Amino acid sequence: MTTRTRIAAIAVALVLLPGLAACGKNQRWCERDQGDVLVSNSYCEKGIAGYEWEPDHDKPKYKKKPNKKKVH
Repeated sequence: MTTRTRIAAIAVALVLLPGLAACGKNQRWCERDQGDVLVSNSYCEKGIAGYEWEPDHDKPKYKKKPNKKKVH
């Protein structure tokens, strides 16, 4: 491999690695259950009732069905 090829490969790796590393991370934050209000992480770290960790990939467990009204 030539020096230019090595430099190009290193440059590509440096550009792509941070993005790939971010995909594997689980970002989370602490929310108050009532109203889903963002609060300090210390509430969840202490295990205080009424607060829970929320991941950024949190998705509803069911899909909403469209409300179809029949026209008579």
